[in-house]
Amino acid sequence: MLMAQRMDDSLVAKHVRIRIPVERQWLGRSSISDLERSWEFIRAAAGGRLPGRVLIVIEWQDDTASVDSENSTISIGMSNPAAAADMKGFLLHSATRELARLALINLSGNGASREENRFLLAGMSEMLAREFSHSVKRLGAAWAICYYLDRMSPLGLTQLSGRPELSGSNHDLRAAAPGITLLTVCHELYGRQRVLKLFESLARKNLEESLAAALKSRAAVETEWLNRVRSYKPADVSITTEDEAPALDRVVFVPDRGKPGSPLAMQLFTHDRFNDLSAAGIFVIDEPSGKVLQGREARAAEGQCTQFEIPIDAARQEGRYRLRIVAVDEGGNVRNWEAFYSVAR
Repeated sequence: MLMAQRMDDSLVAKHVRIRIPVERQWLGRSSISDLERSWEFIRAAAGGRLPGRVLIVIEWQDDTASVDSENSTISIGMSNPAAAADMKGFLLHSATRELARLALINLSGNGASREENRFLLAGMSEMLAREFSHSVKRLGAAWAICYYLDRMSPLGLTQLSGRPELSGSNHDLRAAAPGITLLTVCHELYGRQRVLKLFESLARKNLEESLAAALKSRAAVETEWLNRVRSYKPADVSITTEDEAPALDRVVFVPDRGKPGSPLAMQLFTHDRFNDLSAAGIFVIDEPSGKVLQGREARAAEGQCTQFEIPIDAARQEGRYRLRIVAVDEGGNVRNWEAFYSVAR
């Protein structure tokens, strides 16, 4: 049973107040001046729509982040595995992203938080957080994610609201990738002020009407965006040092060979220094079928892994076949690996 933690909320700056477990006060003290700078940056970058005082609640019994716009409160869950490697960095990035989310919700009169618009909210929030930390290069991996998402199920503005993993409450690079790439195109074509006008318009209009009002043409924006997604050339991308990027340890097939007409389970064992590679960031491309597959977190005898089901159609001939594996971590690193499996009757 989880025990209630004693919380301290005595750490106060001009615009930010922190509520944090008493035994973690050191983290609050070392972070509050940076969080105040984050408030100032987001207020200037997102239309000046941040409340004059924001409460940031830092929890160790949760792994999610959320915004309560009515009460000007942000919650940051620190039980996420990525927090352990760089606690202060994780807190600052998460809090800045949620401050951006709060500002954009206010700018849009809650329009950005409607389900069909959440992919935009996720994308812009991540973009602003990366601008604050001078780590915009990490956003480039969003194009790799969108390339494979589009191959799994074609992307498009009307389709995004029907994909819960992209329009839900996940706050990761995979969920933010469509919004990041679309808004990057909007920014390059029309500038930052028009992008902010798009969010402001969501208070009164749906997405299609807002695109027309702020950017003049939905069709031109969508066409340019999809052309750029589909022309992406998959390649390794290094943002961090090699020992901090994802690494493949081993691939295990269960059973050790496939059979025509039956799926073959593949267990993927990886490691990464910052613990920011999730199952959602790994794609497997089965070359014989061309299918792009998503895995799930699983527990095997050898430890934690990502498991995939490789489809093998009934007409498949005996032989050795290749898989491509693409891993994208939250830090923006992209890694391409390959594996081979056998089919026997």
